[in-house]
Amino acid sequence: MQDTLTHRQLKSLIHVSNVINSKLDIDTIFDSIMNETISVVEAAGGGSIWIFDKNQNRLIAKSAQGLFYPHIFRQIKLVSGESMTGMSFAAKKCLIFWNEVEIKQALSTLTPDNRDLLDQSIPSNFHFTSVISSPILQNGKCIGVITLDSFEQSLQFKQEDINLLEAIGHQAAVALEKSILYNEKEKMVQKLSHSIEIHRNLANLVVNGEGIQSIMDYIHKTIGQQMFLFDEIGELRASACYSSFSDEMTEFMKAYAKQIILTLENSHTVSEISLNDETYQLVVLPLGSKLKSLGGLILLSKQKMNEVDIAALEHACTVISLELGKEQAVFESQQRLRGEFVTKLFSGQIDEALIQKAKNLNFDPNRNYVAILINFEDKVNENKVIGNHLIRNLLHMANSFLGRNSQVMAVRDENQIVSLLSLPSRVSSSNIFAEIKELAKNLQNEITNKYKEIDVSIGIGRIKQGLIFVHESFVEATKCIKFLKNYRFDHRVLSYTDLGVQRFILQNSKEELIDFIHEVLGPLIEYEKTRKGELLSTLIVFLDQNQNIKKTADSLHIHTNTLSYRLKRIEEILLIDLNDSQPLFNIHLAINIYQYINEKDTDILQLSKS
Repeated sequence: MQDTLTHRQLKSLIHVSNVINSKLDIDTIFDSIMNETISVVEAAGGGSIWIFDKNQNRLIAKSAQGLFYPHIFRQIKLVSGESMTGMSFAAKKCLIFWNEVEIKQALSTLTPDNRDLLDQSIPSNFHFTSVISSPILQNGKCIGVITLDSFEQSLQFKQEDINLLEAIGHQAAVALEKSILYNEKEKMVQKLSHSIEIHRNLANLVVNGEGIQSIMDYIHKTIGQQMFLFDEIGELRASACYSSFSDEMTEFMKAYAKQIILTLENSHTVSEISLNDETYQLVVLPLGSKLKSLGGLILLSKQKMNEVDIAALEHACTVISLELGKEQAVFESQQRLRGEFVTKLFSGQIDEALIQKAKNLNFDPNRNYVAILINFEDKVNENKVIGNHLIRNLLHMANSFLGRNSQVMAVRDENQIVSLLSLPSRVSSSNIFAEIKELAKNLQNEITNKYKEIDVSIGIGRIKQGLIFVHESFVEATKCIKFLKNYRFDHRVLSYTDLGVQRFILQNSKEELIDFIHEVLGPLIEYEKTRKGELLSTLIVFLDQNQNIKKTADSLHIHTNTLSYRLKRIEEILLIDLNDSQPLFNIHLAINIYQYINEKDTDILQLSKS
């Protein structure tokens, strides 16, 4: 090397080596290398260093010195084999272009955009006369190119210039490797510092009692990705997303969580999904422990998440799990205390201690109150106990729906939710009651739509003035649930005021009711056994139409003479006069019971009196 390099070039090479060892900023190193090389190579009027970018699959100009407009030149991006620089990169060896003809042929490979940028970056009175391009090799792999350009016919590149350029290429490879290692180290230090800062800030949020949503918002703001928190049955507890994240995409995430939440392992999983023609990395992290799952945290990212970020997320999951555990402990404690209060209140055992407890719970003893019972049954197994996690969600829904315009306390009682509503004492009872019933219907519809596996029945007692009478409303709500379980009713929401004579039905056993139906309608039922069943149905419609002959005939699509014949036949069979109010009352009552009774085990039409 000493035989082929001049003394000046050797000094230059030593200077380049000193620059590399004294500086860590790669752009500064490249500029220094380029300046030093141009100054020591007599024929060089300009030069550039190109580094291959894997992501763009292009050679990028990192430094352009000499007779160039660098800010324009550095916009050029070359593919392998494009121009003199790209050819050297592809060949992995130093190439010399001795004249304008060879240079023009090499430049013909430039894309129109790159050619335009090249023309803009070199003053019009300068033209390439010769060019040297030498590869930057690292472990036998070409990672870039150093190119020197001559613009004077009288100056030619020499062999020692080629040797110097190759030697500087080795130095550039060392500099690049050193810079990459340094940058990776710096990035790792920054990531670790960032992770420690996240840990510290999360701890502060917990200490300050900010709650789950604040924790989610902080993680979203810090990491910059879409975040979703689901409970152990896949219900969305909290989320933090950009406004561009659509409702449709959120619904997709809810459906996805329902599928995977019960299969979560102890460690995180990373996969890819496509949403609205965009690819996301999906990171799922479990919450809680293997023995007691609390749900999962799901993150959607358009960029690949590194291990440091995932480690920070795992720490966040620990914090969230502790917060969820605390919330559950508080919830269970509140449920126990409120359950004891409601149980004693609805038993009618009211004393001064209970009144004081009500005041402590912000329930004014003198306001109006109404009791609401929400009963749940598994459609497959009616004896199955509803799980705690599901009951928690149902309690939240009950409080949300029923408490919109009222103070509400909802507690669990086996497969029921017992709700106590506090209402202003100076409000029209009819208006407020209609509103309560509408809210209960909306709640029943929401639960039914969300949880297909359970049946929901809601019983509403009457409004009572003062806490001392609220147990009466509870008894009435209980009777409504009993009625819904045992008798036919169009809707699964029933208030005690909806019940007329049916209230008296509730005071008798099913056997007594069947006996009464048989005593009043027995002969007609026996007669119907071997016939079309048109007389009993005619009687029901006749009573529904308030004994109006024309309306009944129209409803049955028969002639009035036919109807008159049927009614006369009914009177003969039952030995009554349908114009006599006393037997007509009994028939009304028997038909009413007949229509409401739920025939699970007994067919009334098969009754026979022994």
